[in-house]
Amino acid sequence: MLKNTCLILIVLLFSNLAHATFSIVAVDPETGEIGSAGATCIGAEDGAIVISDILLGKGVIHTQSFYIPANQNRARTRMELGDRPAEIMDWLDNNDIQNNSSQRQYLAVDLINDNFNSAAFTGPQCFDEFHHVSGQNYAIAGNILISDDVVTDMETAFVNHKGPLSDKLMAAMQAAKRIGADSRCTDFDISSASAFIRVARPCDTDSSLGQLPLDINVWVSSNIFEPIDELQTQYDNLPKIDQCPSDLIFMHGFEVD
Repeated sequence: MLKNTCLILIVLLFSNLAHATFSIVAVDPETGEIGSAGATCIGAEDGAIVISDILLGKGVIHTQSFYIPANQNRARTRMELGDRPAEIMDWLDNNDIQNNSSQRQYLAVDLINDNFNSAAFTGPQCFDEFHHVSGQNYAIAGNILISDDVVTDMETAFVNHKGPLSDKLMAAMQAAKRIGADSRCTDFDISSASAFIRVARPCDTDSSLGQLPLDINVWVSSNIFEPIDELQTQYDNLPKIDQCPSDLIFMHGFEVD
């Protein structure tokens, strides 16, 4: 009971400082899927998942570290207006709602007309350890980390794992899992206190939280457990996600997967 109470106190103490201590955004240019996953040592329903902002048909943006909804909304507006990820990073750096982008961390990837780009930004006053990486179709970032390896291991797993986008995102989250991945959770022998994974298909019409075909969110409440393992369990137990009608292949007059 004491351990649980201490965890709740830690969650409350840091809840206004950082969300989604480590996270990944990615797209699959072959299927048109857009993905988002992350975790933090904030044990609440809106702990990590609050930063997941998928724009259907466009891309996904995470704003984390001293999270402010207004900055997330501004990032969404820039993507809706057609800015590419690097342009969004520059704009947010220069237009922080509190004029203090030095404490923020942003990552974004888009997928528009078969063209995809990614970018990430980390202010120098984020809490140690902080790090970000980006590749052609993904960006990964973290702060308050036990080490930079959390981010680099996520990248290695994502790039090397074979399979659909959802499997690659789950592999990245598993690669991040270690005691104290979010260093605030070290004393409780867990990586984090909440975690999520989300994937949108080209045919989806509602990307609000809980409405996508893959939309899992877990968080520690009264009992301490490893959120990434619970995320994996729920992911493994999901039925196969149906393809969009446009993803089906027609051969000799028959519709086949």
